[in-house]
Amino acid sequence: MGVIGTLLLLAIIAVKLSRHLEVPIASQRVAGVLPSLFGPAGLLFLIRSGTGRLSRLSLLQSAVLVGLIAVGLEVAQLIPRPGFLERVNYTFDGLDLGASVLSVVGAYFLVRAMARPAAVV
Repeated sequence: MGVIGTLLLLAIIAVKLSRHLEVPIASQRVAGVLPSLFGPAGLLFLIRSGTGRLSRLSLLQSAVLVGLIAVGLEVAQLIPRPGFLERVNYTFDGLDLGASVLSVVGAYFLVRAMARPAAVV
């Protein structure tokens, strides 16, 4: 799960870099929400793969924590930024918020399915 989480978080860098270099990877709308899809899912996978205090939370508790962090980060983009951060262009819309929630829900079910022992046929 740690590898999946790391790859999802690294994919955010690739998406942002492709947007900066104006390399079309998908439609503007899809490319705009990909970080909101990859980030929360990657974080949930990393939390579940760790050995620290957060990994001892139940899956539902981990998902709620990641959901709160994801929604908080999306909403924090609305706060005015001081100094040089003023020039950084953040985008926020309801689609990003929905993508973050969808990402957490999807990752929850995927982690849950991966955590079950394999059925013997």
